Amino acid sequence: MRINERNVALQDINEHSAIAVEGVQNISKKSDLYDKLGLDYEVESVNLGEATGDESYNRFYGLRNSKSGDVYSVVGRKYAPIQNHELIDAFDEVRKMYGAEYKSAGVMRKGSRVWVQAELPKEYTFEIPNRKGDKINSMLTMLIGHDGIISNCIFPTSMRGACNNQFVAMTRESTRDYRIQHFSNWSNKLDLVKSVFAKNINSLKSMYTDFAKLDSTAISKEELYNFLGELYPMKNQEDDRMVNRHNDIATLFSRGAGNLGKSRWDAFNAVTEYVDHHQHATRMANAIENKNHEYIQNRIGSLSTPGGQMDRFKRKALNLLIGTSRFVKPVVKPAEITITA
Repeated sequence: MRINERNVALQDINEHSAIAVEGVQNISKKSDLYDKLGLDYEVESVNLGEATGDESYNRFYGLRNSKSGDVYSVVGRKYAPIQNHELIDAFDEVRKMYGAEYKSAGVMRKGSRVWVQAELPKEYTFEIPNRKGDKINSMLTMLIGHDGIISNCIFPTSMRGACNNQFVAMTRESTRDYRIQHFSNWSNKLDLVKSVFAKNINSLKSMYTDFAKLDSTAISKEELYNFLGELYPMKNQEDDRMVNRHNDIATLFSRGAGNLGKSRWDAFNAVTEYVDHHQHATRMANAIENKNHEYIQNRIGSLSTPGGQMDRFKRKALNLLIGTSRFVKPVVKPAEITITA
């Protein structure tokens, strides 16, 4: 089935559906996910022709909310939906293993997407040396996707308190190992997710050591732009889009939340703040205003998931800043840029 055919079928069936964040709640216990967010519905695979009475949809199958009747996505005939309660039980099991406390959760698109976060104990909290109050909290995060765009994932996340920048904490394990795919043997996959999660949560201290190393390494104006040139290469001297991007990140280097404009730690957080809060803000606002549902779906689906576009750029930035002794490679740079220290 072609992607455009699937989108047309889903759009025809769900013309009334709006794409929006439908609720974010503070939670303190597992039952809050059902009582406050209403996640007690089942997701069932149905033949769309039979469900709608329209024979033209007989070759399509969809995931339907058993309570509301909303169709979330078009799937293959052999697609085996995983229920919310199964994933919540798995998340709760991992949460208990590490002593994490429920923090918050949210529902999007009438329940087709759900995220849940629990905060790990203080032993997983880190403060950047010589930067009093620059703390990084460690979170246990779960994403549930019934829309065919985002994957079900359970993974550790680091969150910098100064700016709410998030970073998926992991070793060199494949990011795909976090994903719980919709197959009948998904419980076997869950065992792998738990194993990978254990490795990565144990690597948090090593990652935080890298963060401290970044803060102890100064970076000059020239090096900053060489770094940005490697992270976001410019096609030519007239590449205005990349010039603007470099300039925006350079501004955040010294003026971003919690940044001092001195070290590679500031450079890393300038990138993460830009990616998390600035890069797609204008496009997303325009898409919401113009009801460009396809763009919104694709953007949200690729944002913060392990291996998603945002995660890849942050990881590339960290690897460059940790693994490169000095950024001396000539790059095309914008002229006459002033960075306020």
